[in-house]
Amino acid sequence: MTKLKFIFFNIFIFLFLLSCVSLPQGLSYKSKIYNADNVDFYYDLTYKKNGKIQYERQIWEQAYNILDNAKEFFLMDIFVFNDFLGKGVKEKLEPLNIAEEFSEKILEKRKKDPNVEIYLILDESNTFYGAFDNKTHKKLEEAGVKIGYVDLAKLRDPMPVYSTPWRLFIRPFGNPKNKGKIKNPVYEGTDKVTVRSILRALNAKANHRKLIMNENTAMLTSANPHAEGSKHSNVAFKFSSPILKEIYSSEQAAAKITKSDGSLKQHLPNRDFSKIPISDNTKIRLQYFTEGQTAADISKELSLTTIGDKIIIAQFFLADRGIINDIKKAAKRGADIQVILNNSNAGVPNKAAAGNLMKYARKHNYKIEIKFYNKGEEMYHVKMLSILKKDYIITYGGSTNFTRRNMRNYNLENEIKIISTYDQNISKNILDYYDRLWTNKDGDFTLPYEQHKNEKITNDLLFRFMEINGFGIF
Repeated sequence: MTKLKFIFFNIFIFLFLLSCVSLPQGLSYKSKIYNADNVDFYYDLTYKKNGKIQYERQIWEQAYNILDNAKEFFLMDIFVFNDFLGKGVKEKLEPLNIAEEFSEKILEKRKKDPNVEIYLILDESNTFYGAFDNKTHKKLEEAGVKIGYVDLAKLRDPMPVYSTPWRLFIRPFGNPKNKGKIKNPVYEGTDKVTVRSILRALNAKANHRKLIMNENTAMLTSANPHAEGSKHSNVAFKFSSPILKEIYSSEQAAAKITKSDGSLKQHLPNRDFSKIPISDNTKIRLQYFTEGQTAADISKELSLTTIGDKIIIAQFFLADRGIINDIKKAAKRGADIQVILNNSNAGVPNKAAAGNLMKYARKHNYKIEIKFYNKGEEMYHVKMLSILKKDYIITYGGSTNFTRRNMRNYNLENEIKIISTYDQNISKNILDYYDRLWTNKDGDFTLPYEQHKNEKITNDLLFRFMEINGFGIF
C-alpha cells in the first residue's frame, strides 16, 4: 500500500509540474528611456455638480484621431471591446455603445484606406472565454481586420488552487464554440455559453493591456471601449517618440500567445519606426513597461522618496501588499502622500487597504491622506501614480491596477512612465487634474475618508486572505 501511495504521489507531482506555466518570452518588458517633445494628457470624468451628474469626455475622440491618421497600420491591444451589459446596468447607467461606435469607425477606415492594416489584440472575455463568436468582431474580420484573442492558458495562474485541477482535468477536453446551452451568468442578451467556458473564466486572469497606436502615435489609457464602462472616469496619455518601436515589439510578443484560430495568426509583421524624429527635449523622458516590470520600477522610485517629496496615487484598486508596504516606508522617510480611491461599496480591497494605511499613519503620525471618489453607478477607473520631486515629476499611467494580479506577472499589462520638469505642459496638466479632484474645484469629486472608511478587523482579514490566494476580481 505504501508503494502504491508513493506511485500515486509521484504521478500527481508530475502532472502538477506539467500544469505549471512560465512567463512567455517577451513579456515583463522594460524599454530604454527616450526624450519626447510633448505628452498629451486626456481624461473622462463623471462627477456631480449642484446635485446634477456631469460628463466630460476626451479619450475616445483621441483614439479615433489615431485611427483616422493611420497611414500604414492601426493597432489596438485592449481588454474589453464589446457592448455586453450586466443585469440592470442599462437602466442604472444609461451606457453609450462605444464598441459599436468604434467598430463603425474601423469599418469606415477600411473602406477609405484599404491598404492600412488594422490589428486587434483582445481578451478572451469578449467571446466569453471561447463560448461564441463575437458578432461585431466577425463583421470586422470580414472587412479584413486581423483579430487575435490572447490564450489565457498561456499566462501564469494567480489562483493555482483552482487552476491546477482545471489544467489537469478540464482543459484537455477543449471548449466547443457556438454550442452553448447555458444563459450567460454575467451579461444579458449574449449567445449562450458552455460549462467549460464558465470554468475557463474562473481562472481569473486577463489580457488587461490598453494600447492604441499607429506608425507615429501611441496612446496608453485606463479606459476600455465598452458600454458598461462608458461612463467610467479614466485617463490617457498620447505621445510620439521612437519609443513606439519598443512598444510595438512588446505587442509582437503578445501576438505570439494569441489563439491559433484567430485571423491575426499569432503574428504582427515587423515595422519601421525610423521616420519618427529623435527629440532633443530632455525635459520630458519616457519609459515603457509591461507586466511585472511596472511594479519593480514603481517600488524602486518609491524607495527613493524622502522628506520634501510628495506621492499622489489615483487608483481603481489598491491591494498589492508590496506596494502598500512601499507606501508605508515612504511615509516613514517623511514623504507626503495623498491617495484617491474608487469608492466601492465592497469593503475589499480599497476600504481595507485604505484602513491599513490610515491606521499606520495615525499610529506614527505620518503624512498619509486618503479620499474616495464620489462615484455613482459608474467607477473611478483611473490607474495613476505621481511622485513630485524638487525639480521634476514622475508619473505612471496605463492599465495597471495596484493589485497582485496586475503587478506580479499574471495579467498582461502595460504602463508608460513620464519624467517631466514642472515647466512642461504635461506636468501642469497632471497637477491641475489632481488638484481639481482633491480640492473639489468646480464639482463634488472626492469624499472625506472618515465618512466612508471601513476599518473593521474582519474586513482586513478577508482582504488579506483574498489577496494572498488570488480570490476576488482584484
